[in-house]
Amino acid sequence: MNRSIGTWIVLTATGVLISGCVVHKSVVYQDVERARIEFESDAAARLLYETLSKTPKHQNHSESTTTIAIPIVFEGERKIIPGRNVEFNQAVADCDSNKDGKITELEARIFANHH
Repeated sequence: MNRSIGTWIVLTATGVLISGCVVHKSVVYQDVERARIEFESDAAARLLYETLSKTPKHQNHSESTTTIAIPIVFEGERKIIPGRNVEFNQAVADCDSNKDGKITELEARIFANHH
């Protein structure tokens, strides 16, 4: 009986020691194509780009994290971070108030005053 208990303890200890945890973590920077936009003038372009350069990065965006775990055996985590073109495209959409594909100086001034 002592021998079977001893064997069981040794096998259990060996199993615990050699069983590991596989951990996989990845970060994916997901970007989109930059929106095509025209500017009425150089002043309109300058206003938009200056406003964008002054706003904090990732101001209105959230990161997405997915975690999958099987205790003691496996853990996986994937984090998705939106790229900078997402912010640019959102700013262009906000700035081009009449959605004609051309940003006027007035639209750029309104955008700059609200950001």
